[in-house]
Amino acid sequence: MTEGEVRDAALRLLGAIHDLSGGKLYEPVPVVVAGDPSGGAAHKAGVDPDSTEDEVALRYLVDQGYVRPAGDPAAGGGRDYELTVAGLDKARQMRGLGEPEPLERTGLSDGTQKMLVTALGIVGSQILARPLTRFIGEQVPERRGVKDDVLEAVLKGIARIVALSLASIIVRQVALRRR
Repeated sequence: MTEGEVRDAALRLLGAIHDLSGGKLYEPVPVVVAGDPSGGAAHKAGVDPDSTEDEVALRYLVDQGYVRPAGDPAAGGGRDYELTVAGLDKARQMRGLGEPEPLERTGLSDGTQKMLVTALGIVGSQILARPLTRFIGEQVPERRGVKDDVLEAVLKGIARIVALSLASIIVRQVALRRR
């Protein structure tokens, strides 16, 4: 098979997996149904399941990150595949159902990322504030003035900025890994 034929077969197979999953992410779809030659995504895509064509096309889809194996091969679930986010975007683009989502899209929703940044920012701020409060208690005299209060507010503000920045960096790194 030429590279163009492999790509064509793979994209037909991707479209069939998309259709059989109902356009749902991570919904297992059998490529070949044992005992039913007319079942599965390979038959729907016009890919011969008895040749190496389906294996090569599947390998192409997995390598591109469009699908991933689903189920436990030891339990007989090794021939099921599920759409990934990239595969859903590609299938939608092929079907003319819209442009793919921007590349910033990750495995964590924006709401989840904001919630995690807020929670980690609060925890980090509290962790940084404890030694800062001890330091201020030791350095600032018993009789405090406006200057001492302003200094404390500025130091605690900087601690919060650092904590929130670190929380944001951590959440973004986790989100990128879940892609």
